[in-house]
Amino acid sequence: MIEPNMATLITLIFTDAEISSPDLLTMFQRVISRTFNCVSVDTDTSTSDTAIVLASGKAGKADLAALEDALFDVALSLTKQVARDGEGAEKLIEVCVDNARDYEQAKTVAKAIVNSPLVKTAVHGADPNWGRVAMAVGKCSQYTDIDQASVIIRFGTQEVYPRQIGADDLSTLSTYMKGSDVRIHVALNTGAESATVWGCDLTAGYVRINADYTT
Repeated sequence: MIEPNMATLITLIFTDAEISSPDLLTMFQRVISRTFNCVSVDTDTSTSDTAIVLASGKAGKADLAALEDALFDVALSLTKQVARDGEGAEKLIEVCVDNARDYEQAKTVAKAIVNSPLVKTAVHGADPNWGRVAMAVGKCSQYTDIDQASVIIRFGTQEVYPRQIGADDLSTLSTYMKGSDVRIHVALNTGAESATVWGCDLTAGYVRINADYTT
């Protein structure tokens, strides 16, 4: 039960920075929107999602930009750990969608990719199946400005669509797909915004964990 908001997670972050409660809340909401709310293991939400940040003020006034960067780094590290430690997970999947019309479009498409069972199983099997990624993009049919002829898909740094890859590139890509971290990059070419989300592969272990018990 990890998605869409915070996942099944209780997070406590502490800082000695001096900052007003309204400023800290606004800052933390921005951080959460691009970290914890961008993680998904199985698309199923939970009733127990909480994130709290506490500031003692003992260190004096903080540089707000530096503090937000530090909060983001901590939250991002925890977000990746949640995805990497998903039920039965063996691989971390990072999906970056850029050149989108706006952040909402980028995040919606990225979530469609990372949540696709076909994409997740392809990653588990180390199969660079770009057709499944294209399928997930195509499911976002509400975005009529996405032109399949303009979309670019990459696994890692290797472009797989529309450029056709040769045998040597395929061998290199297959080696990459066998790693513990797989990055999928999609350029929509509808604008200039981007979003990144994190998830994991779908394994037999996930099925066992969620099937072999009774409530």
